[in-house]
Amino acid sequence: MNKRLSSGLRLTVIFLAAIFASGQVAHSGEFPPAPEGTFSIAVIPDTQHYRTDAQTSAVENPVFESYVDWVAENLDEQRIAFVTHVGDIVDINNRDQWTVARAMMDRLHGRIPYGISVGNHDMVRAGDSSLFQEFFAASRYEQFGWYGGYFPSRSEEPAISGNNANSFQLFSAADFEFVILHLECNAPDDVLAWADRIL
Repeated sequence: MNKRLSSGLRLTVIFLAAIFASGQVAHSGEFPPAPEGTFSIAVIPDTQHYRTDAQTSAVENPVFESYVDWVAENLDEQRIAFVTHVGDIVDINNRDQWTVARAMMDRLHGRIPYGISVGNHDMVRAGDSSLFQEFFAASRYEQFGWYGGYFPSRSEEPAISGNNANSFQLFSAADFEFVILHLECNAPDDVLAWADRIL
């Protein structure tokens, strides 16, 4: 093992499911500040649990909201260098839930490098992730230097695997350079070959 990694690097992964497992929002005072020379990666899992108000039909996701608000409030104190959403962004693959998801991630957009994986709830059975691709298209990220790129769409099936459904991001922290891949659930062989070339 690299001596620098074994003796000098302290990486904290903030897994938000653990922070919020009790149903209580964690306050920044409950976590000591990240020490100088360290950094954190915030992991947002399975935000698929939406609720709809029966009277107004408004779609809400207070858990997702609490995740992103906590990250936004703790970017500096926890030295968060990157945020990854590991998929199942929505429960039902419809515009209402994607609108909420986009609004939630907008709270981090432009403030911190981040990537999103497409989970099985985020596509239809044939692998069509067109709603994800519409709400989180590559064009949304291309302005940022940390955005590395995406798997190019197949001309015959643009809704499958293309336009940011598989992407990679680049960031630096603690004098290290990182490449993070976000791949769709059950990524097909050509996507895996593309990911291998990136690495």
